[in-house]
This record gives sequence, structure tokens and C-alpha cells, in this order.
Amino acid sequence: MFQLLDLILASPIGAVILTGFQDSIYALIVLSDCDDCGFNDLGKLLFGGVILAVLVGIAVSLLVRRAKEKNSTASSFVSIQSHDRRE
Repeated sequence: MFQLLDLILASPIGAVILTGFQDSIYALIVLSDCDDCGFNDLGKLLFGGVILAVLVGIAVSLLVRRAKEKNSTASSFVSIQSHDRRE
């Protein structure tokens, strides 16, 4: 999984996506800059980001599991063992 992510980010399309994501984060930092913000606000933002990352991870896991369940009926298991053995 990590190799696939590494290949995507190393590709030209992945580089463009990563650059756009980085630019949007920089724009968000510039727009949200204020003099009254303290360390506590940064801690809240970090905690909110962790919560958001966990929720996104759970959602992606559920979507992948549902996709596997839908696709499992298409491929049936074939056994090579003979059931009519005489002992």
C-alpha cells in the first residue's frame, strides 16, 4: 500500500496534486493568521486534525470493506480436493 502511494506521489500527476495541496495549506495558514491566536488555539487545531484523520481513516476502511463484500460474490472459491474418496 505504501509503495503504491510512493509511486503515485513520484509520478507527475501526484506531484501536481501534492503541490496543489501544499499551496492550499499555505493559503489557509496565511488567511487564518491572527495576532490573538495563542498556543491553546494551535493545540485545538492539532487535536481537531487528529480526530479528522481518524474519522477519514475509518470511513475509507468501511468503504473498502463494503467494496470487498460486494466483489466477493463474483469470485467463487474452487477446491481441488475430491469429495468422493473411498477409504
